[in-house]
Amino acid sequence: MNESRSPCLPETIETEHLLLRPYRFEDADDVLAFASDEEWGKFLPVPRPYKRTDAIEFLARMALLDRVTHPTWAIVVDERAVGGINVRFDFDGRLAEMGWSIARPLWGRGLGTEAARVVLDAAFHTHPDLNRVRAMADARNVASHRVMEKLGMRHEGTLRENRLTRGEPMDEAWFGILRSEWAET
Repeated sequence: MNESRSPCLPETIETEHLLLRPYRFEDADDVLAFASDEEWGKFLPVPRPYKRTDAIEFLARMALLDRVTHPTWAIVVDERAVGGINVRFDFDGRLAEMGWSIARPLWGRGLGTEAARVVLDAAFHTHPDLNRVRAMADARNVASHRVMEKLGMRHEGTLRENRLTRGEPMDEAWFGILRSEWAET
């Protein structure tokens, strides 16, 4: 699949409970609010302490991403950015990798699953050659594992001490779904 001719996923996506839209520099205070929560970032490679300059740098990196190969969205609830979701495509490999996060006060409400479901569906619908989508979480992050399972993803393995997060080795649990499995959901 030639990425130069690949279509983009939608810039904005609305669901029943949320809006996915590109990050804006005006989101800096919202990003700071959820990312400075140590419990939110427990399993994520984010700076500690998280400062406003970290939020601004994050937003600048998001603005520079190629929307064809690495679309990313702010997850918006009640006109506030409360998290984010992204998908990174490897068109030659016919696969994609997703990641997402939601502010801690909204955990347990199904919003992460709702956002991930709509992006997963958009990826498979937009790219007919896409064969597989995968996601990863810290092996201790059981809530993220449940989101991946709700998407129809299967646990494919755990890579021991595969990444450092704030200098500490972490195990990564990898999940994936094939197009044929997605078509059955």
